[in-house]
Amino acid sequence: MNPINQRRLLDDLEALSHFGRGADGGITRRALSREDADARKYVMTRMRALGFDVKHDEVGNVRARRAGRKAGPVVMTGSHLDTVPSGGTLDGPLGVVGALAAIEMIGEVKTERPIEVVVFVGEEGSRFRRGTIGSAAISGHVSVSDILKLVDPDGVVYGDALATYGDEGSPIPAKLASEEVHAFVELHVEQGGVLETEKIAIGAVTAIAGLSQRQVSFLGEANHAGATPMDLRRDALAAAAAWILSIEKGARELGVVGTVGKLEVLPGGKNIIPGRVNAICDLRAPQAELLSAIDAFVVSSLHGIGDAREVEIEQSLLQRVEPGLMDERAISAVERAAAAAGLSCRRMTSGAIHDALHMAEICPSTMIFVPSRGGKSHCPDEDTAPEDLVNGCVTLAHTLIDLAG
Repeated sequence: MNPINQRRLLDDLEALSHFGRGADGGITRRALSREDADARKYVMTRMRALGFDVKHDEVGNVRARRAGRKAGPVVMTGSHLDTVPSGGTLDGPLGVVGALAAIEMIGEVKTERPIEVVVFVGEEGSRFRRGTIGSAAISGHVSVSDILKLVDPDGVVYGDALATYGDEGSPIPAKLASEEVHAFVELHVEQGGVLETEKIAIGAVTAIAGLSQRQVSFLGEANHAGATPMDLRRDALAAAAAWILSIEKGARELGVVGTVGKLEVLPGGKNIIPGRVNAICDLRAPQAELLSAIDAFVVSSLHGIGDAREVEIEQSLLQRVEPGLMDERAISAVERAAAAAGLSCRRMTSGAIHDALHMAEICPSTMIFVPSRGGKSHCPDEDTAPEDLVNGCVTLAHTLIDLAG
């Protein structure tokens, strides 16, 4: 096999970082945006230069195939190119161009099974109502017709936005049957600090935490900040703050994580008591029972806070994604690959949701994690040492050979 071309890997990541870079250094590439289309076009050009058969499907996923000795089920790898607002350079892109680097390392080695690199569309959910759009379509978790009807906050329908990509020719079907895919493995930065803290090179992911998100509105009464006594107030923001603190307390007690990362305070004047607050909470847990427990706690705490502060509350479930176990065969393949490369490895869970979660619904799946500097992700400071990036690509190459035969 060939050595990993570190310079080309870093150049690819640097090139992708220019599509959507903001003044703060962060990357904003929402699904099906012009920036997303440009990044996708760059990757497709790289894929074709490697001699891959490159196709697009009904929802905008890209699938590039390297032929095997036999035309059986494929071994798939890849990730996404879209980002959160002002995100980092590695979340998603490493799994795409890292897959290309791994296949370049494999070089002339012939595998029994074909290998496909997939670029999933809309993993982050920063534009449309849900995330993991591309993998949900491939796995059949969500129907193609439902995905095409998604609408963004500006009223743009997903099916119409697909024109941004400028794909020519008929798309291939998005949904894959389980017998068409032998295995899936996704290379990704950890987005946490475990590997860096423990000085371990590779993480083999055993499970992906589930997600519950709720939209909550606190309806109080806007009034003058100076003329309204404290005991006559119906402060929507004070009620929301009490709720946020209750989420923090409940999450700590249950050993899960809970976040309120989005607040809209209305009317929004510095001398006006907030009359309405719209909030979204994000809850994560590695087991379905724990996810249900923290979600139930969050809902029940709303009632008490509303009654105590005389604030009306409206709430609805935005999304629930069940936790997913990875497959032992795929996990073991990653461990063997790390050992073959002389790298330390530990098993671990993923607190973040990834496309591997849906791929696990149709085939043996896992993820390869590499350390994140300072455990930072979803921000401009997201970073991983070049040698760790290379270690991830080397491990992926050995894993692909193991799984593809």
